[in-house]
Amino acid sequence: MSLPPLPVPLRVLVKGASTVTWTSTRTPKRTDLIYARVVEEQLLAAGQATEVTIDALSADRTAPILRTWEREVSNLTPDVIVLHYGHMECIHAVIPRWVERHARNMHDRPGPVRERYRRWFVRPVWKILVNGQQQIDHLLPLSAFRHRPRRVTALLERYVRHVSRFRRPLVVVMGLTAPADVWKPWFPGLEGRLDAMNGALRELVARLDDPDVRFVEVWDDAEQWRARGEEPCSDGGHYTPEFHRHVGTKVTAVVQDWLVRAESPVRV
Repeated sequence: MSLPPLPVPLRVLVKGASTVTWTSTRTPKRTDLIYARVVEEQLLAAGQATEVTIDALSADRTAPILRTWEREVSNLTPDVIVLHYGHMECIHAVIPRWVERHARNMHDRPGPVRERYRRWFVRPVWKILVNGQQQIDHLLPLSAFRHRPRRVTALLERYVRHVSRFRRPLVVVMGLTAPADVWKPWFPGLEGRLDAMNGALRELVARLDDPDVRFVEVWDDAEQWRARGEEPCSDGGHYTPEFHRHVGTKVTAVVQDWLVRAESPVRV
């Protein structure tokens, strides 16, 4: 007796930086899922065959997004693309990304020279740069940051237009959250920069005015959690497992609504 054919899975691609892949819990349990896995879990529980692919890198910015779109669309053929960008561009006003990644590198190899280099040069210089950055951030007005939201949204818009030429996936643009109090002394002005970036992302989706491009608001959700005494980003900027689950549930609802409107479980 032949078995019934398996359903074609819904392919979900989640892109971004450490907000996607990290939790604020240093040693999370297996059940402490990041929100992309929550989406997978909930869609599977609802009977929707699903494959989730995560392409996220700590401290990654939006600029490289156009280098990989063609390979992603042609090879992965995603039905849903979740874009979680804009956070890293708000962290520092001046320190370049490559300096940030080098100083906080978690891939350095062992060895007496390398370890002394990091202990006696990289870490002290990094502290000097961060202290200097704090002073710069205190002095710079928010208006000096206006070009970054424009650049981020221009890159995301180009990405959306490119992928829509080849397929018609659901594109979910993730909103950002304000930092927890523990981060504010380290990154003066960060909350204002994130608020401006979040507004630009919201305006981008409104301007595109496309039912296949949706915005997921999390700023107000995070503020509501804080108002009742629950910090959604207990380490400063990464979601707690509980807030990951909340965000994943919101994304799942958007995907399910889109599937109903698409009139088919999967667009092949």
